[in-house]
Amino acid sequence: MTIGEPLAEVTRRDEVSGAELVESIHLGHAVLTGSEGEVLAAVGEPRAQVYVRSAAKPIQARACLDVIGDAEMPSPPELAVAWASHRGEPQHIESVRLLLARSGTDPDELTCPPAVPQADAAAAPQRILHNCSGKHALFALAGRHQGTPRERLLDRDGPLQRVVLDRLARLLGPSGGVAIDGCGAPAVSTELVGLARAFGRVAVDEEFRSIREAGFAHPQLVGGEGRLESALLGAGVVAKVGAEGVYGVGWVGPDGGPRGFAVKAVDGATRGVAALTVALLETLGVVGPDVWSPPPPLGGGAPVGTVRPTEALGRLAAGAR
Repeated sequence: MTIGEPLAEVTRRDEVSGAELVESIHLGHAVLTGSEGEVLAAVGEPRAQVYVRSAAKPIQARACLDVIGDAEMPSPPELAVAWASHRGEPQHIESVRLLLARSGTDPDELTCPPAVPQADAAAAPQRILHNCSGKHALFALAGRHQGTPRERLLDRDGPLQRVVLDRLARLLGPSGGVAIDGCGAPAVSTELVGLARAFGRVAVDEEFRSIREAGFAHPQLVGGEGRLESALLGAGVVAKVGAEGVYGVGWVGPDGGPRGFAVKAVDGATRGVAALTVALLETLGVVGPDVWSPPPPLGGGAPVGTVRPTEALGRLAAGAR
């Protein structure tokens, strides 16, 4: 992966002059796609290979629903948490438990590792507290319908992941490789432009209706308190964060066709790509100006600076008009 271009900068106010001095710059790649999947604008390399990580979860969820069918469709809250990278709030854990009950799976039988939730750092590690536990609960349900045993649910060559990886390839494009995600599931690499196109499809295609409507109806279950993806879902925009500075966003364009945006921070930091993402959507009029603001740098517990997009914002917005 190339070094990319400046996407966002972090400032800190000088107490002598009062000026905001740039303290850090986040480099990366970003791409905006149109109704035919064409590149409308890009910063950096739109064909950079990236591990999409948890940004793949809406597509992984769709693959599981292909296996489950209509006979045992999860409820909207269960489906929302199934494509979440959640904070481990009580609402998240309750929804995962409801989804696990459908397959008769004990929380200790989840295939993700034990973890401490973001919402409660003092909690003892448990599998159900892992931010991917909803996805793994859906894996358990799909595996039960297939007859796939627990020990093969995450097997890249197993029956379930073959279905999941095939669905990912159809939406994202050819994979540049398959690694192991933090939760133990296969993690695919693909071109960044493929992620943008995929989110455009998730935002408009009928086959993704139940998934996006679950997110729109229960945005806090997909992320949680303070999360950008929850704020955007609440505003009717499909959005999902991925580890190591990945974001995918999709919405319906003025022509009724799909629009997709994908961004990757080379340093793996989320704060810069989140600031660029929300600023772009505001500039394009997709969301209002008060949907979400990047948490500012602090000094002594008080805000002393900003996290703001660079001139990359103008280049991306100009291409969309």
